[in-house]
Amino acid sequence: MRLTPKKIEEILVSIIGEDGRPLIKELQSKNNISEFDLATKTKKDIKVIRKQLYILYNNNVVSFTRKKDKIKGWYIYYWTLVPESVKYSYFKMNRDLLLHLQEQLEQENVELFFVCKTTCIRMNFDHAMDFEFRCPECGELVHQDDRKKKVAELEEKVLFVKQELAALQEVRKEKRKKVKEKKKERKVKKKIALKVKKKLIKSPIQKKISKKETKKSIKSKKK
Repeated sequence: MRLTPKKIEEILVSIIGEDGRPLIKELQSKNNISEFDLATKTKKDIKVIRKQLYILYNNNVVSFTRKKDKIKGWYIYYWTLVPESVKYSYFKMNRDLLLHLQEQLEQENVELFFVCKTTCIRMNFDHAMDFEFRCPECGELVHQDDRKKKVAELEEKVLFVKQELAALQEVRKEKRKKVKEKKKERKVKKKIALKVKKKLIKSPIQKKISKKETKKSIKSKKK
């Protein structure tokens, strides 16, 4: 599964909020961009930009390098988006979401829920009892909610998230496979290089031995 720039944008917006979308677009367009340039391009206060960047950094989706300004004497931070980390963050988010959805689904199948005619608020049996089966918002009597629709919606979401996770796991498997293959190739190359090196080391000795043998053979012939 390949994460498109649009998908990456959506993932990062879910981390820092809609207000951070201009910052994300700038980070996607260039690597090693200074926080001051980001503030200028997004037309936001540097403090706001720093706060958003630190949130992204705490979620391991951006990296930074710092350089000292020779004139002013302070450090300037340069930021880069890390797509591979975004992919892992997306995997983790989906994994957590799946657990939450499965808990909701289990609750829907076990508990009874009640609503009023205008569906102001949805309550489980215990809460409905606390309010004497009256809606705390409008005061109307509540009735048992048909959970079929809710269960169907949750099941659909669970299926979608499972498919997303499966696709991401497949990508991770393929990547690990490629890494293993590269390691194997490097080992084979290293072995070949060592064999060649050993041959090169042995060959001068063999030449010396052969020279000695030829000298001995010449002497024996003279005798």
